[in-house]
Amino acid sequence: HMDGHPAGYFNNHRTKAEIRWKAKGYSLTEAQKAAYAAQVAIKQQERKAEQHAQHIKVAQAVKELLAIALPANADHPYLQDKNARPNGLKVVPQTPDGLPQNSIIKICQDRQDVKTVRDDHPDSLVFVAGNLLLPIYDVNGNIWSAQTIQPNGTKLFVAGSQKEGHFHVVGCNSEGSAVLKALDNAKAIIIAEGYSTADTVSQAMNCPVVAAFDSGNLIPVAQQLHDKYPGKPIVIAGDDDQHLAALNGKNTGREKAQEAAQSVNGVVVFPVFALNEQTSQKLSDFNDLAKKSALGMQAVKRQVGAAIEKAIQLNTIQKHAIQKHQPQSQHVKTQSQIGRASCRE
Repeated sequence: HMDGHPAGYFNNHRTKAEIRWKAKGYSLTEAQKAAYAAQVAIKQQERKAEQHAQHIKVAQAVKELLAIALPANADHPYLQDKNARPNGLKVVPQTPDGLPQNSIIKICQDRQDVKTVRDDHPDSLVFVAGNLLLPIYDVNGNIWSAQTIQPNGTKLFVAGSQKEGHFHVVGCNSEGSAVLKALDNAKAIIIAEGYSTADTVSQAMNCPVVAAFDSGNLIPVAQQLHDKYPGKPIVIAGDDDQHLAALNGKNTGREKAQEAAQSVNGVVVFPVFALNEQTSQKLSDFNDLAKKSALGMQAVKRQVGAAIEKAIQLNTIQKHAIQKHQPQSQHVKTQSQIGRASCRE
């Protein structure tokens, strides 16, 4: 209630905890407000410095784990379920052998042991042997985090790591900075949400595809790659979560994909299924189109291929428009420089 005496009510639906709050009516002087704002600014800077230090610490630990992890095999239950390839992926090893003695990595043999190990080692990163490991890179090929995928498909990010704006490139077996080289020769940069969707599109188009991991990361990833490759067209292969829209009135996958494409002057494409398939089976992404639809992988190739051609055409038009105006501006600049030179002479 904002009637001069603000009040609030909090209810945690999971724990059932309830909190009621009401303002006491105190007010601050301008000097107190300024002092408080300065204090908040200092705390924010300290917090940013702490987060950055934590991100670096976690990134180093993830690199150490990836260094001893073996490449994944195609027989992993998740990969089999999604008809996805294992290239570029690794598997959490059975033991921490090979890690530095002061490593913060802990490895469990069973998911049921994770909570106990975390309680006993609150400052450690706990992994489960056998889970898939997806390295997460920045635009310079540096590893900052990893995503783990359990056999049942449950996906988790390494605690305390930095994911925003970072990604995994599907369809190349390279590591480190070489990962980005796979995109150097691509005629368009294709970005999808999860690994299986990115891998499906990569198989269909026979080219590298970027996995942004979730819809919320599509926009920062698209912008980072657009800055890295300003001359390349970008295609967002989005998820169309119509079944979720029917439940809560919000199709986040579709909305974020459209926003990502708009932010980089790219093209967005969503899977088109056979009549009534999408609603009856709750299908949403290109992996569903390839694996569960009667249209199959050929439909993925047709639909994404058309989007790539459209993106290339739009990109060409934009380049021509820039080039068309550039000579005129250069001519004006040259005339201006001549004028200044004449004045000096």
